[in-house]
Amino acid sequence: MPYFTYDTSVCISRKLINFQEMPESFRMSAVVLMELTAGARDESRRKSYERFFRQYQKDNSLIVPNDEDWILTSKVLFID
Repeated sequence: MPYFTYDTSVCISRKLINFQEMPESFRMSAVVLMELTAGARDESRRKSYERFFRQYQKDNSLIVPNDEDWILTSKVLFID
């Protein structure tokens, strides 16, 4: 089954805040959750993002970049 996730900009522009309603094939990016948490409008929203983080971590649907992912990212973003 193919998996999908959203970039932070999609979550913000479409006002996606209730990740409990996402399909089973949805995977959450740790980077996206970190950005959403950092920009949370209040303490309540921040805490909800932290709960989502722990839930996705618990059920192994959290995508966490490793060192090789970051090196690949730098190569993609490099402008020669």
